[in-house]
Amino acid sequence: MSSKTRYGILAAVITGAAIASYLYLQPDDRVQQILASEGHRATQPQSQSPASARQGSSQQVVELAVQYLERYGETITEPATQARLFNERRALLQQHPETGGQLFDDAVETAFPELYSDIMALMANLDTYNQWLDNHELRLQALPALQRETELWQQREAIFGALASQIWAEEESYLEEKSQVFQQKVAHLEDANELQLTELAHQLQTSAEEVYGGDMTQQFAGSGALGHALFSMDSVQHQLQQLPSEQRQQAINNLRQQLGYSEVAVERMAKQDQMREEKWQKGKAYMAERDALSQRLSGEALDAALSALREEHFGMAAPTIAREEEQGFHRFERPRKYGVN
Repeated sequence: MSSKTRYGILAAVITGAAIASYLYLQPDDRVQQILASEGHRATQPQSQSPASARQGSSQQVVELAVQYLERYGETITEPATQARLFNERRALLQQHPETGGQLFDDAVETAFPELYSDIMALMANLDTYNQWLDNHELRLQALPALQRETELWQQREAIFGALASQIWAEEESYLEEKSQVFQQKVAHLEDANELQLTELAHQLQTSAEEVYGGDMTQQFAGSGALGHALFSMDSVQHQLQQLPSEQRQQAINNLRQQLGYSEVAVERMAKQDQMREEKWQKGKAYMAERDALSQRLSGEALDAALSALREEHFGMAAPTIAREEEQGFHRFERPRKYGVN
């Protein structure tokens, strides 16, 4: 029997009956089936013809397929497990630069024929993701950890969609667990109106350090996350609302300094607060006039009057305000949160 004929028999055995029965086999059964096919090939006389290279390659495919089944067969339907094959492919390409890619493809198709297309698509996306990592390596290393994690997740979701949370499930679960612990620690601060603003900030910062560590807490402050958490608390807003405008802004500035914001950042954010305040005052006046018009007019006359009123108060932003109101959203009826919106 020629090498070509033996190779054809091996391929038929592996990719024919074996593939057809794949879904009905446990990983151990699948391994035995492939090994049995390899054993059938091994009993044939060895040839020294040029076709022996193809025969050797087919033996490597079988050996790799068995390895992949033994390592990943139990959970291969899970995207996280499929992603682990990427490192197998990378190692194979390092060992066999010219043939490693084809060996990997053939081994995966032999071991997991029903999932072959899904796995190959995932490998292509992982190539794209890792190329992005290589292109942005230096920039990412220079970012604070929190900002770096945010960018990584944005890129993962852009490339992998909903699969991202499954591929990196362990990492996401760790972050979610930290977040839940942090929320539990600070939940009692929400209604702690009896505590001074500085004490609320101190306890929030202490809780963040206990859960995330000092370095991460500094990065939270730098990213604005810690300040957002503080100024989103009902207890903090309750006290800020009781203060006159100038005292309120000074209290906000002091709290930001306490959280670790630089003087430049505090000054910049104070200007943003002032711009927000002006918008809220303008919005308050608009809503009062809008209510008055709604009581006097209706139909097309009301629509025309409201259009002119929006133009008067908001200028170029008037069409945006109009679309929001058509959808039932009135931005100036939202709760006012000083230091946030």
